[in-house]
This record gives sequence, structure tokens and C-alpha cells, in this order.
Amino acid sequence: MTVRVTFIPLAASATAKSNETVLDVARRANAPIGNSCGAIGICARCRVRVVDGAENLSAMTTIELRTLTRVGFEDGERLACQAAVFGDCAVTTSYW
Repeated sequence: MTVRVTFIPLAASATAKSNETVLDVARRANAPIGNSCGAIGICARCRVRVVDGAENLSAMTTIELRTLTRVGFEDGERLACQAAVFGDCAVTTSYW
């Protein structure tokens, strides 16, 4: 089964491998997503908005929930470094 992550409006996408995060897939698709904490979920620079397929991402991690409380997320936002991909989805950021 092929699982694809699409990065809107970049018209970029890549196939997700088992247990990969949105950030992992973004790197392979050459989709620039900020990250300065080494993908441990505390900087919130990799915040993305899920446009489609939110149900195909893992549940929020404890670290992600703490960052959400500290930084404040809008509906549909996730940390790309924490959201594991289990099915097709599409994401965007405020800076693309």
C-alpha cells in the first residue's frame, strides 16, 4: 500500500515509509519545513496545517500536547516532527 503526503501549494509530494513523520516525508519531497530542535517537538517551527487526511496521522504525542498548550495551535495544526503518517494526507504552512 502506497501512502502519499502532499504539500500544498508547493505541488510537491512523496511516499511515506513505515513509521515516518510528516517532517521525514517533507525532507524527501524537498518541501521546506522549519525545524530547529532536532525533531523533538519543542520549537514548534515545524507546525503545519492539515488540509486533508487528519485521520491518517497519529494521535498527538504528549510532547505535542505540551507544545500546543505553550504555543497555542489553531484547529487542524500539528507538529510535522511528531505526526506519524499512516495514510494519505495533505498539509500546508503559513509561510509557503
